[in-house]
Amino acid sequence: MSDGVSSTIKSAARVFEVLELFEKLREPLTSIRVGRHLNYPASSALALLKSMVSLGYLSFDRIDRTYFPTIRVTLLGQWVEHAVHSGDGSLIALVEALIRATGESVSISGQNDLDMQFIHIAQGPQHITVNLTPGTLAPLFHSTIGLTSLTTRPNDEIVRLAERHNRTRAGDGPPVDSKAILDAVEGIRRRGWFAGYDMYIDGVGAVSWVLPTDDGRRSMVMAISGPSDRIRRDEATIVKAVIPILHDHGFLPNAASPKPVRSR
Repeated sequence: MSDGVSSTIKSAARVFEVLELFEKLREPLTSIRVGRHLNYPASSALALLKSMVSLGYLSFDRIDRTYFPTIRVTLLGQWVEHAVHSGDGSLIALVEALIRATGESVSISGQNDLDMQFIHIAQGPQHITVNLTPGTLAPLFHSTIGLTSLTTRPNDEIVRLAERHNRTRAGDGPPVDSKAILDAVEGIRRRGWFAGYDMYIDGVGAVSWVLPTDDGRRSMVMAISGPSDRIRRDEATIVKAVIPILHDHGFLPNAASPKPVRSR
């Protein structure tokens, strides 16, 4: 067996060893803990974890310096169960029901440091849909899904994230106004969902909800997306259709209101 093949097998084996370690310990881990448990050199463990983050299989919490699997890991095998049985509480079943009800694209994303990362994207049957791929990043403070995700974070943590954004991403547009963000987040918390337009991509609108998880710090966000004019026109219809589906599939939104919180 050539050195190249051996190296490839070793790298693939390490990916599964990392995932199996998370399955065993079931908690966020630092790169140091991963390296110690699996007897990897510190540099190798860090490089592997960063690669898995970039591919969307792990999320990174910069505050705690920990890694944790994303829902994309679950979705890798969920189709097997779904092929045999589709019941309430299945994320795949939820996405399919939402597409049937709205005709729009449905995405599942999660926070990854100062970004949101798309984990699962399913295209709707509409003629024009949102063309994104798993692993794509969206800005935490300048996207519909990002503001929705922030509703699960304590206010003091949101302020710290905003301050770090302003320090590290000074060239990526205007600074984040912490007070404005907190006001927007509080409005979304009260209503339980958020309609945003032309925030992350010009011409694209989305209506989003937080999906509950066992680990509240690593919440998922579900968004119904499409061209801004179409989503804006159908916004009330989308909300009316989505909320009972979330109830029926065991993904209960925090609240519902006839009036959404919209981006300006």
